[in-house]
Amino acid sequence: MLTAPPLELKKYFFPYVKIVADVEYEPSEKEITPNFEVKTSVEHSETNHIYQVGLEIIAEPEDEKSKIPYSIRLVVVGLFTVNEKFPDPNKLLKINGASMLYSAAREFVITVTSRGPWPHVVIPTVSFLPQDKKQVETEDTGEMDIKS
Repeated sequence: MLTAPPLELKKYFFPYVKIVADVEYEPSEKEITPNFEVKTSVEHSETNHIYQVGLEIIAEPEDEKSKIPYSIRLVVVGLFTVNEKFPDPNKLLKINGASMLYSAAREFVITVTSRGPWPHVVIPTVSFLPQDKKQVETEDTGEMDIKS
């Protein structure tokens, strides 16, 4: 018999997507890995018990002279329900909810960039566990910032 999961993804969508191939980029034998920045946020609606997790993923050149195959900026939003007996919904959403959305975003980026002029982009694996020193959580907003 299956038991109800503590976290259920109801829906996710991409309200903002910008993936631009740099026509001036010149491939070399040394693969260029752009710096990725990931921002997360969690909001809760008391009226319908739905949690919203937002994830923004950014990879842009460091300056105007830097060339990377694709500039990427996208936002993915997921709507979740959490079992009311779960002790810490925000922690569950910041770790597991963000991980679910990140996986969807990774596949989305692979699909879009595989149709471009340069090799496809696989966004790097990240951990949403707050032990990483590169993660900075803002207490007021519940947002988390991760840099690769």
